[in-house]
Amino acid sequence: IRRAAAMIPAALALAAQADVRPRSFALANAGPGTILAVELSAAGEDRFGTSLIGRVALPAGQSLHITLPARGPCRGDLRIRWDNGRVEDRAGEDLCQPSRILRLTTPAP
Repeated sequence: IRRAAAMIPAALALAAQADVRPRSFALANAGPGTILAVELSAAGEDRFGTSLIGRVALPAGQSLHITLPARGPCRGDLRIRWDNGRVEDRAGEDLCQPSRILRLTTPAP
């Protein structure tokens, strides 16, 4: 019993590292503005990388399928940059949920 109990923490740690859920989601622009960039950081780290949509702008009413890097975390913080200069931060998003659709609207001034 002791041996089995000692293995539980190691098994849980391994399961957390081996999250095999699909790392993709749909991004829908439901606002009147255009999305210029969508940046990702591991949750709570505030180190955003290059835009997940590259140099593509996402106009109002359009959607886009985004695939995350294979080694990226499922839970992350997103930073959305809009054409009106506004920046929207969304903390702790689970981006590996099955059939995940992230609907964004232009933030209020």
